[in-house]
Amino acid sequence: MESHQRLAIRLPNWLGDTLMTYPLLVQLHRAEIDFTCFGHPAVLDLFSATDFSMVGSSRIRDHLFMRRQYRAGAFTKAILCPSSFSALIPVKLSNLPSIGHHFMCSQRIRKNVRGHRVEHYYDLGRPLLHDTGSRGIPEDFIPLNDATRQYGKSIIDSLFTGPFVVVCPFASNLHQGQNKEWPYWKQFMSRYKDKPLLGLVSAQDVDRFQDEFPGTPVLSESLSVAAAIMREADHVITNDSGAMHLASFFGAQVLGLFGVTNVIETRPWHGDYLTSANGKWADYHDVKAYLNSH
Repeated sequence: MESHQRLAIRLPNWLGDTLMTYPLLVQLHRAEIDFTCFGHPAVLDLFSATDFSMVGSSRIRDHLFMRRQYRAGAFTKAILCPSSFSALIPVKLSNLPSIGHHFMCSQRIRKNVRGHRVEHYYDLGRPLLHDTGSRGIPEDFIPLNDATRQYGKSIIDSLFTGPFVVVCPFASNLHQGQNKEWPYWKQFMSRYKDKPLLGLVSAQDVDRFQDEFPGTPVLSESLSVAAAIMREADHVITNDSGAMHLASFFGAQVLGLFGVTNVIETRPWHGDYLTSANGKWADYHDVKAYLNSH
């Protein structure tokens, strides 16, 4: 890609998917491609310690707002991570050539149905990187700045004097009408005594956590601070959720619990997982055995 060209990247709408674009962004940055990412406000916190150009706005789905952004930035091409008409319309209104999975993109990239979603997003950048598949996908973790790390450490020091385990027991959306939350959370929370537990949840889930798991400390922090706390934990146990990918891409020791979603497509890119067998979720004993062996 020539130096005078400018690339706009429309990031995904969901937290987990946004995190899964990180290897793509790393490789584009290393190739010295001039790009600006457009996402929801959380991207400003997630990528605050990187050198990436980020625009985070609650108006990301506003077609006219995005058209103005594309035109004002004098972009010459766009990568569309969401495969939706909503993401496509602003680039069409701006007469901006696009690369994406949608069939109406200027350059359509077909998904590998057996691939991970990280690979799906990374493939969108291959035409610009002149990469036919031989180049390895970057394995970097998202960095944290010193102030965030120190603040996370101060929170931990106020709660624990030794090893601890982070739990993220909630999932905000269904998968094809099915609940993604591990059905054995209450059993685990009441029976596991080897290390103290700490809940990390969104602000709207604090009351639910306190109702369902009384006596277990729970925090709701910014995403970067939550990631800093996760990195200090012995383990982070989660459903298939944004929290799982947050732990994964910031370098925590994550264990994802899968029962109804496609583990091939959305397993933690970094970290481990347990999945269902014969239609049954991994149970308390499976998770306990994993923790004892790691």
